[in-house]
Amino acid sequence: MAGEHAVTTPVASHLSRASRARRGSAPPAEAGASGDAAAPSKGNNRAIREVNRSIILDLVRRDRRISRTELARRSKLTKPTVSTIVDELIADGVVREVGFGASVAGGGRPARLLDFNEDSAAYLAVHLGMHTITVAVADARGQIFESRSRPAIYDAPARSIKALRPLIAEALRAAKVPRARIEGAAATVPGLYDRESGVCVLAPNLGWRDFPVRAALTEELGMPVNVNNITNARAVAEGRVGAARGVRSYVLVYVDMGIGSGIVTDGRLFFGQRGLSGEIGHCPVVADGPVCGCGRRGCLESVASTMALARAAEQAIAAGESSALRDLLTLRKLPTIDATAITDAALAGDALAVRLLSEAGEHLGRGVSYLVNILNPEMVVLAGPYAAAGEVLLGPLRASVARHAIRPEGVEIVPSTLRERADLIGSVLMVMDQTTRSYRIVGGPVSARPA
Repeated sequence: MAGEHAVTTPVASHLSRASRARRGSAPPAEAGASGDAAAPSKGNNRAIREVNRSIILDLVRRDRRISRTELARRSKLTKPTVSTIVDELIADGVVREVGFGASVAGGGRPARLLDFNEDSAAYLAVHLGMHTITVAVADARGQIFESRSRPAIYDAPARSIKALRPLIAEALRAAKVPRARIEGAAATVPGLYDRESGVCVLAPNLGWRDFPVRAALTEELGMPVNVNNITNARAVAEGRVGAARGVRSYVLVYVDMGIGSGIVTDGRLFFGQRGLSGEIGHCPVVADGPVCGCGRRGCLESVASTMALARAAEQAIAAGESSALRDLLTLRKLPTIDATAITDAALAGDALAVRLLSEAGEHLGRGVSYLVNILNPEMVVLAGPYAAAGEVLLGPLRASVARHAIRPEGVEIVPSTLRERADLIGSVLMVMDQTTRSYRIVGGPVSARPA
C-alpha cells in the first residue's frame, strides 16, 4: 500500500535473483498461522508456494540450526510441503544443511539441521549525513559487517554523490563481496525527501535544495536505490531491533543538527502523501524565536537542535557564565562546542550544560506533545547525540509533555537503544523488504504482502 512500510515484523525473506527469475513474480496472498496458506483466488498455486516458501525461510533465518520436523511444527505446514520447499532453498544456495541434531530416543536417526546462508546475498547502504558520508555492506541477514566513511560535503550534492565511488570500492574490497552479489542498495538523506519524485526538496544543514538524489544515486551505483529520510530509516530500525521492538504505534524523534520524527502506526511507517511527513523540527514552539534554517522563526529546530544548544553555550560563555565547557574553547582550543561535550558536562553536573539540556527538554516536550495529541502513540523514542544525557534531558521533556499534552498517560518516553548506525540498519532492512518477497507470521493470521 502506498505510504506504508512494514516495521515491527521480522526481516523479509531472501529470494535469489536466479530463484526470482525461475519462479516469476507472485501476487499477494493471505497467509494463516495454522494450516497451509490459502490463495487469494482459486487455483493460484504459485501464490501459495511463494507464501509457504517465505514462511519457511523466515523461520530458518530467525532460528539458527532448525530441523525440517521443527519447521513443519512451527509453520503448521505439512511435512512433504516443508521438504519440497527446503530442497528448493538448498538448491538456490539460500539455505544449507549444517549437520545433525541430538540423537532421538528409541534409536531413531537424528534430524538434519538447516541454517540460513548469510553469504547468499549482500546489500549496500549509503548514509548522506550532516557530519559524514558512509557506505556500509550488509549480508543476507541484514547484518552490517563492513563500512567506510569520509567527512560530509556541504552545499555540493553532486560532489557528495561522486564521493561515494571510492568508498563503495573500498568497502566491497574489505568485505570481500563481489559487486554481482549486491541484491539492492539504499540511501538516507537528512532533509525533506519527496518519495514520489525522488527529489531532496530541502536539506538546510547540508545546503541542498531540489536535488534529484534518487536519480543521481541510481546513475552512480548502476542500480535502483531505495532512498529515505534519515529519521524514517531510524524509526524502522528502532521498531525491528531497538527500543520500540514489539510496539505497534510509536514515534521516533531524532535530534541532531536538525530535528525530525518517524511515525509508525499499527506497525506501518507513515510517509504521508509524498513522504514529507514527520517534520516536527519546523513546527514553531517559541513566538518570534530565532531564525531557523528553513527561513521561519521559532521552529523547534532553532531552539533544541545540537547546533542551537552549541550556539547558546558559546553565547553564555562569552557573556561570562562559569562552566567547564569554557575549558573546551580555551585550554583545548576547540573551534566549537559539540553535543558530546554538552552531554558529558551535564552528566558531570555542570550547571550551564544541565540548564541548556533542561531548556531543550522543555522545547522538545512541546513538540512531542503535538505528536501525542494527534497520534496517540504507545511510545516516543528519543534518538540522537543528546539521548545519551538520559534523565538530564528526558526528565524535563516528560514534564513538558505532561503539561502540554491532553492525555499523556500511558505514553512511554524512552531513549533509543541504537547509536550511530541506526539509519544504516533501517535502510538495509527497508531495501531487503523492497527487493525480496516476504509473508510473515506475527502471532496470528496476517495479510501477506510483497515486501
